[in-house]
Amino acid sequence: MFTIKCCTYYSFCGKFFSKTTFRKDTFFGEKEIGNHKSMKSSLVLFFLLVSTSIWGQDWCDPTKRPSSSQLKDGGSFTIKGTVAGSSSGCIPLAINVESSDSAPFYIFDYKGGPPNINSNTKSYLYTKIGRYVIMQLSQGSNGSLIKCQMIEAFAAPNFKIQTCSGRKVQVTVADDSTTKGYNSFIVNFGVGIKNDTLTKANPTTSYVYPSTTNTATVSVIGVTTGGTLLSNCKKDTTFILNSTNLSNISIRKVTTRPDSAVDILVKSSAGIKADVQIDEDATGTFKNTGQTATTTDTTTITIRNINTAQKQYCFRLSANDGCNNTSTTSNVVCATHLEVKAEDQQNVLNWKEYPQASNFQNYRINLNGAPRPFILNRTTTTQPDPNVTCGNQYCYQIIVSLAGGAESVSQLRCVKAISNVIPDKITSAVASVLEDEQKVEVRVNPPAVGSSPVKFKTIFTRADNGSNDYKEVAIVDNGISFIDPNTNPNTQSYCYKIQYENSCGKRSEPSEPVCSIHVYSRNASTIDWTPESPFLVPVRSYSLEIIDENGDPKAQFNLGGNTTFDPSASNPDQQLFKYRILAYPEGSAGTLSYSNYFVFVKGSLVFIPDAFSPNKDAINDLFAVRGQFIETSRLIVYNRWGQPIFESDDAIKKGWDGQLNGQIAPEGSYVYRVEIKDFLGKNFVKVGIFLLTR
Repeated sequence: MFTIKCCTYYSFCGKFFSKTTFRKDTFFGEKEIGNHKSMKSSLVLFFLLVSTSIWGQDWCDPTKRPSSSQLKDGGSFTIKGTVAGSSSGCIPLAINVESSDSAPFYIFDYKGGPPNINSNTKSYLYTKIGRYVIMQLSQGSNGSLIKCQMIEAFAAPNFKIQTCSGRKVQVTVADDSTTKGYNSFIVNFGVGIKNDTLTKANPTTSYVYPSTTNTATVSVIGVTTGGTLLSNCKKDTTFILNSTNLSNISIRKVTTRPDSAVDILVKSSAGIKADVQIDEDATGTFKNTGQTATTTDTTTITIRNINTAQKQYCFRLSANDGCNNTSTTSNVVCATHLEVKAEDQQNVLNWKEYPQASNFQNYRINLNGAPRPFILNRTTTTQPDPNVTCGNQYCYQIIVSLAGGAESVSQLRCVKAISNVIPDKITSAVASVLEDEQKVEVRVNPPAVGSSPVKFKTIFTRADNGSNDYKEVAIVDNGISFIDPNTNPNTQSYCYKIQYENSCGKRSEPSEPVCSIHVYSRNASTIDWTPESPFLVPVRSYSLEIIDENGDPKAQFNLGGNTTFDPSASNPDQQLFKYRILAYPEGSAGTLSYSNYFVFVKGSLVFIPDAFSPNKDAINDLFAVRGQFIETSRLIVYNRWGQPIFESDDAIKKGWDGQLNGQIAPEGSYVYRVEIKDFLGKNFVKVGIFLLTR
């Protein structure tokens, strides 16, 4: 059973009813329309619903309307707000409809079925992309009229801009809801620059800007399937151009590490994605490592799990210019592996031949951080280093210099040098007495074979007083001289034997003895010295150096091979001399050995007569003191009862003439006392008896 309602505007009774109130819920909506004026019966619209199936039919198509419908196609309206000459526009799409028909009603989004009147307004805003049907219901001269027109709302096409290297820009139109209604697209790279037409099958285009441009603006306009160019439906995008060049990417250094890793120093550029690629065993086939470089400066990338002892690994960069166009590769740098082995008196370096001949320049070995001469031959893969000291640590790196300044650096390899050589016996040494310290110093020269520049030991043993019982007295590290603090060369000679131990702990045999020269005096008239050589060769000659009592050198005598000297032969009037022996070895003009200082003192000579005869015959008329090396002398003469009868402050120049109070003293025995001071300040007294005769 169907419900039929009648209304003022449109009637189901086949005739016009005046001033009848109706509700839009009949077919036109929920809102009550209100009272309307009377209309002509010819404009009555009869809607009869035969069944519920007719609700989904398109009433814009006369063939799909119910047969009972009295609607006729007719009426007219125009749409303003769309692109001129078309029924298309860009959201938000605000339209206005204009019509000369009488009191039209509009449905702005008709979706089929019986008309449901939205409004009697003539404007509408579309905010979503899509196709819409505008239906106008109006009053005609012969009845109710229906007019439908389709309108399409578009959005500005979405597109992606990629700034590639070399000032290139790539534009790709998106495949999304904003582009579904378009048939093609116009890409504008800038006013007066370039326009390209794209389709959905070919949505990408590019352009290379000139070097005078730093920024650019790109817009994309869609063309509808009907050929309408929606020029006002566009989006402008401004961006900064990428002026980097793919040729700037490079590998600067590859450093092999000892922990199964390789450090790669790379240089990239902004906007460029550079993949680090590896070639195992230098076959020429590269694959990505998963590491990339995108910075604008040099950076270090570490590749792990690399065994350079088994394989030769080469590396390069594969450049991505920012537009996913991998088209450029960098220089190739290969890792370098070094092995160092310590052998007898040399370290031997071995490395693999660098596989890239085209960019090879030279090998350079660094020893303890200092460069050594270049090796220009690429096929050279071994290098001995004989300039090593046993026990010292040596650290090596080999650096491969390549064209363009790139380098391949091996891992650091350190070894301790070894040697099986036993040092020769020491054959050059001298024992000498130091002038100021008056201690024995022993100096040696290292052996010609088996010595070490550093980290060696010199072992000194000593025997005293001419014995053969040598005992160790010192071990000197890295030194070839020893001042023996426990010596007194003024009392004896000291003999030494020396051994040399190199940095590998190999010790030489003891040397022959060297002995300090000891100067002494066997008797009161000579000075003597020990004959044992202070060298490891015989003594060629001795010289005697004489120093007077003021400490000044007085003379030097060449004594040849003699080991004794009579001081009286040099200066009989000198009471005190300081002597020193200088020894010269055979076959060496520049080496000397000095003895201790020896002071030789002549005793003052005093002659006192035991009788005198003061008879004025000019013979023995005066009792006076005679002698040598006497500075002052005082004479006192006593009579037999101990009474002083004569005194003189200069017993040498002023003696007793035998007078007593102006009278001749009686003959007989008298006592004298002589007080002496010699040139060395020594005081002594002589007392005796003398006889006075006439």
